[in-house]
Amino acid sequence: GKLAKLRDRFGSVGLADKDRVFNTEMTGVLELDFMLDVAASIANSALNRRESRGAHSRTDFPARDDVNYLKHTLAYRTDGMPRIDYSPVKITKWQPVERKY
Repeated sequence: GKLAKLRDRFGSVGLADKDRVFNTEMTGVLELDFMLDVAASIANSALNRRESRGAHSRTDFPARDDVNYLKHTLAYRTDGMPRIDYSPVKITKWQPVERKY
């Protein structure tokens, strides 16, 4: 997809400034690398969550699904590959309710 193409293009990024002190060009490249990681995590998390909830809205899954997705999404990268996992939401004082806008 588009993110994979951007990641491939990132592999050809070079630095004209080789200085290791106050190198804003290097900072920009490192930030871009991290932004591509975050974008991949967001996209993979969204594809794995087959529901709509809050700002996450899917036309193919328009309803909220507390049975399967009342949990936090955890994103990892293992050996360069994304991995999505989940942890349960701890319900304390307030029970979750669907927001109606």
